[in-house]
Amino acid sequence: MSGPVLLLDAGNSRLKWALLAPHAPLSYLAEGSQAYDQLAQLPLALAHHPAVSHILGCNVAGPAIAEQLAACLALPIDWLKPTANQAGLSNRYREPAQLGADRWAAMLGARSLGASDAIVVMAGTAMTVDALTAEGVFLGGLIVPGYRLMRQSLAQGTADLGLPDGSTVDFPQATGEAIVNGALLALTGAIMQMHGRLEKHTGHGAQVWLSGGDASLLAPLLTPMLATRLSAVDNLVLRGLAKLASDASPNWNPVP
Repeated sequence: MSGPVLLLDAGNSRLKWALLAPHAPLSYLAEGSQAYDQLAQLPLALAHHPAVSHILGCNVAGPAIAEQLAACLALPIDWLKPTANQAGLSNRYREPAQLGADRWAAMLGARSLGASDAIVVMAGTAMTVDALTAEGVFLGGLIVPGYRLMRQSLAQGTADLGLPDGSTVDFPQATGEAIVNGALLALTGAIMQMHGRLEKHTGHGAQVWLSGGDASLLAPLLTPMLATRLSAVDNLVLRGLAKLASDASPNWNPVP
């Protein structure tokens, strides 16, 4: 790498980015996030740093956002496309290219942190829960509505519930508490179900890597059940992209 590599995680709700230092694996010169209606500010944030040599990205926000990013950055962007095998991982999706790029990048990021059996959780607008073996085989996973989507769906699909707030309690005794705790337990239940399935499949204990905007909501509920097997990690998607960039994977083409 002759200069820093710009890493882009174009998620459903916002853009996360990091500037990967050349010759210093997994070390960032800068990082941040950007609302999609403020993408024009990204070049200003990068102007204080050395010129970007490559741009590597993960996009689940759609082609229009990809076009806006290419225009405002004025450089080609190499977007991650999941394949059957990459960077030591094997993708068991029936159609490997149909796997969400964010899920694949998050698994690559989790793999860079350890090689044990693992459940990789991205808790954002939607929550994904993916099973990865110690041998690097992605067995499959879940996609469920995230915390806010669950609450919004109840508000939109019922006449009286609305969006009341509530605290986390063992026995909810108000509508807001019932909705909040119902959503949180549905999410943690999906994680624990997949965790149990993976441990049964491999016969070994499995780590849970938890990332995403709602990780802080779920971690306190998961910790009593998982203890030392739970690790919350910021920006697993960017970490996965950083690992690919640092390894100089042949699947990435240099930006001219």
